[in-house]
Amino acid sequence: MEKKKEISIEKDIKNKLLLSIIASVLFVVGIPVTILGATNSLWIILAIGIAFIVFGFYGAPLLWVSYGNIRTLKRVVDAVNEENLNTNEEIAKQLQINVRQVKIYITQAIKKKYLTGFLYDGTTLTANNKEPSKRKVLENKCPNCGATMQKNNDNGWICQYCGSHFEHK
Repeated sequence: MEKKKEISIEKDIKNKLLLSIIASVLFVVGIPVTILGATNSLWIILAIGIAFIVFGFYGAPLLWVSYGNIRTLKRVVDAVNEENLNTNEEIAKQLQINVRQVKIYITQAIKKKYLTGFLYDGTTLTANNKEPSKRKVLENKCPNCGATMQKNNDNGWICQYCGSHFEHK
């Protein structure tokens, strides 16, 4: 199960890196494309070049910051899973980051299911040793006609459509 989550965070890291590189390249490519479009009066090429420049100029820094954040998030997840660090203070000391940032990263990792099998109280991660529920789900559909059944007073079920009675076992 942990391997599946690691693959998910690795996939997200690769996607952010790819988008960051593309935005950076589009910024550089946009300059000659804009010049080419302007000198040859090719308005479509000019517009494409300007779009590349704008996307690269504004998008690249944001994407690179996002990439850096997800790399730090991966490092926090690794500190929990591989180094068995379980408090905000331990993780902050190990990674040389602020304790408040650790709390944000752990919360984010839990929300994105990069960290599973833990209970988090805001300061400490503890193993979730609870067993999954073993309750049986009772089907409330009549096996005779498929209509919805209702529970009656004597621990059984009554079909509202065909009138069949069933006892609860």
